[in-house]
Amino acid sequence: MAAASSSPAYVELHARSAFSFLRGASLPEELARTAASLGLPALAVCDRMGLYGAPRVFDTAREQGIRPIIGAELAMDDGSAFPVLVRSREGYRNLCRLLSQAHLRAAKNEATLRWEELPEFASGLIALSGDREGPALRAIRGGRDADAALRRLLQTFGASHVYVEIQRQRLRGETRWNQALQDLAAAHRLPLLATGG
Repeated sequence: MAAASSSPAYVELHARSAFSFLRGASLPEELARTAASLGLPALAVCDRMGLYGAPRVFDTAREQGIRPIIGAELAMDDGSAFPVLVRSREGYRNLCRLLSQAHLRAAKNEATLRWEELPEFASGLIALSGDREGPALRAIRGGRDADAALRRLLQTFGASHVYVEIQRQRLRGETRWNQALQDLAAAHRLPLLATGG
C-alpha cells in the first residue's frame, strides 16, 4: 500500500470568471466543474469588484462536492488590485458593504476603493497580496518600496489574515519577482500562497 501524501492539496484561490470582463473567460459553473474534475477540494472565484459569479459557483461547487470560497478582487484608486476571501459571515457582510459603497459613488464599471476606507470593513476577510496588479508586486516591478506596500495590507487586515501570493505564468522577470516576494514574506513571517490567477 502506498503511503498517503503529506503535502496539502492545491486549492485555486484567485480564479476569475467571465463576469470579470477581459480578466476571466470561463463561466462560474465551468470553473467549479473543472476544479472538481481535477480533484481540487475547494475553489475561490474572485471577480473584479463584485460577487458576480459567486451564487453560480456556490451552487455548482456544492453539487460537485467541493467547497466554494467566496471572494472578490478589490480595485484600488491607486491602480492596484488584490483579492480578499471571506472567512466568516461578518466578512461576507463587510465585503458586500464595501463593494456596494464603491459602486454607489462611481459610474458603471469605474468603481474603485480608497485605502483609508478598508479598515472599517476588514474584519472577517483574508487578503492576498495579489498578482501583477497587487500592491507589493507592482512596487517590486516599478522599483518602489514593496515593504511599504505590504505593510499597508498588514495594517489593514492584520498579519494573521494576509498571505503573499506568487504565480508562475512564464512571464519574463517572473523568477526574480517571485524571489523578491518570497524574501518579503520571510521578512514579515507571512505564509506564501501559490495561485494560478
